[in-house]
Amino acid sequence: MTGIFSTISRMWQLQMITLVNRLIYFTQKLPFVGHLISEQTYAAFRTKRTIGAIAVILLFVAGLLESLLYFGGMLALPMLLWTENVNSTEHFTLFLHMYFCISGVMAGVTSAKVLESTKMKYISVRLMRIIPTKFMRATLFYRYTTFFFYQGIAITLVSVLFTFSMTHALLIVGIMTFWRVICEFLHLALFKWRGIVLVQKTWATSLSLLLALTLAYLPFTKLNLPLFGSVILDQPWLMTLISLSGVICGYVLLKHTDFTSAVHAVTKHADPLLNPEIRIADLQQRMAQSKEHDLSRPTSSNLHVNEQRTFEKKGYEQLHKIFVTRHTALLRAPFHRRLWAIMIIGILLPLLVLIFKDHLSPHSIERFSPLIIMFMLNLTVGSQICKALFYHVDKPLMRYPFYRQHAKQHFLLRFRSILSINLKLGSCLAAVVSVSILVLTGGQDIRLLLPIWVITIALAVFFSVHHLLLYYVIQPYTTELETNSPLFSLVNSLISLGFVVAMFLGPPLWGLTAVIMVLTLAYLSSTVLLVTKYAPNNFRLK
Repeated sequence: MTGIFSTISRMWQLQMITLVNRLIYFTQKLPFVGHLISEQTYAAFRTKRTIGAIAVILLFVAGLLESLLYFGGMLALPMLLWTENVNSTEHFTLFLHMYFCISGVMAGVTSAKVLESTKMKYISVRLMRIIPTKFMRATLFYRYTTFFFYQGIAITLVSVLFTFSMTHALLIVGIMTFWRVICEFLHLALFKWRGIVLVQKTWATSLSLLLALTLAYLPFTKLNLPLFGSVILDQPWLMTLISLSGVICGYVLLKHTDFTSAVHAVTKHADPLLNPEIRIADLQQRMAQSKEHDLSRPTSSNLHVNEQRTFEKKGYEQLHKIFVTRHTALLRAPFHRRLWAIMIIGILLPLLVLIFKDHLSPHSIERFSPLIIMFMLNLTVGSQICKALFYHVDKPLMRYPFYRQHAKQHFLLRFRSILSINLKLGSCLAAVVSVSILVLTGGQDIRLLLPIWVITIALAVFFSVHHLLLYYVIQPYTTELETNSPLFSLVNSLISLGFVVAMFLGPPLWGLTAVIMVLTLAYLSSTVLLVTKYAPNNFRLK
């Protein structure tokens, strides 16, 4: 255990140094007080120790807030919104069911610290030369100790809110902690047996996410779904079996497991963003493949026409046209993936509406209409295109003042391209939802179609502006394509906060439409002014 605690101490020191340096850097960027922080602060040992103590508190607060947001937003809030005249026992049964589906089933598949690819793991093992097995034992011990601590506090607050049995709730968190340790063991066993990193299989994570969330929230509909999660977590013999198995798996992981091959696999090959050499090689290969793909189909006459059209453009318009022509496959890939996702939704959603038609009503569609916000946030392509623009075009040009001064010109060119793609995706999603509404109402009630289309198209415009504007005004990407800007994370989190508020308030459909339209128009009208004012200073290489 001494080795585990010493390794945890080294990991903490690395986290503290990174966080303190980041705090100093972004404090220097603040107005009024930024000039008071000099470059010598990076070398001020006493000052950094004081800031480090603040950083430790911030890390603990962040971990606790994450658990509070999870329990509050995904478990407690739905029960407050969608249950009426329900006693504490029924509330607790529903809570256990959702907790089992989300934390047990979904997180058990999608989360595995053993095979997780993170920058901390890469730096610790590849750069600081910490022995992989020592690092993973310390990581697992720290992870599941804090897991029980944070979730225990969060579930205690939920118990006070709903008058649950606090002892029973803490026992459930302990059982879930043991279950997650068992899942870590199973992920590692699958990797050693078949060489499969399950958390990196998109089909597995997406399927588990969809099934788990569906099973978790179906009891809030009029369907009589059995709350099997609470039954599983309330069986004494099963809880005892999970506890004993968790203790055995934890002992094997901490005492008799070699993590070297698993750690090397995910720090060398799994995530090219963690290794610049692999990232560059992969991107170059992807670029070559896209060029070959683009040039293999057209005839020589078509190529001549495309080349002539490109060179008819001038300045930034020509630069943008060259980028689009060279990286057509790179730009189409995220669009095609999202189009496939919408097609799958288009098949499943009307089918589910047809099956459960007797249990649904137009009012339920209005009540859950804020979900379109989250759908469009994940279906728009602005973030992916901004990264491609940064790596292939802007990174070498950001150092030139004239390029930053002309930000308005290339911003508008790119905005039109991103907007055209997102409008297509938004139209497809609106069509899918419209078909489901027509199936539900038998084609008799079409009053919901217009606001659904207006909301979806407005959100397509909003997120086209949002991603590109943050790229120009904040420029959050480093040379390794990381996003370390707290301001960028804060602004993005406001979108999720707006979704939570909309779900909590449950506004009328036309009221939600009006709010989204006003926000979109305000965002759109202020875009050029913000880019002109802030891009010359902020649109630079970090």
